[in-house]
Amino acid sequence: MDRIFHHDDTMYEAATKVYVKSDGYAYLEEGFKTKVSADVLEDLFVRGLIIVDTGVMYKPISFKVVSKVATVTYAKTNGTTATQADLATAKSA
Repeated sequence: MDRIFHHDDTMYEAATKVYVKSDGYAYLEEGFKTKVSADVLEDLFVRGLIIVDTGVMYKPISFKVVSKVATVTYAKTNGTTATQADLATAKSA
């Protein structure tokens, strides 16, 4: 069993938002200036991550790293059918 512990600097942190634009990368700020590294994206996924995609907040459903690029998958609302969702991804720099 692997345990994940809070550190003093994150003890009261509920979640962290990252922002996704059409290029598919995760950014630290709403202005899309700084891409998130793979290590940081993994840490945020474990601690609590909210993905903001075109103004809508989503919870991620999976995380993987391939060739040092981290990818978070989330279910995004479907624009044409209200009862369906599409899988979307955000990747690290």
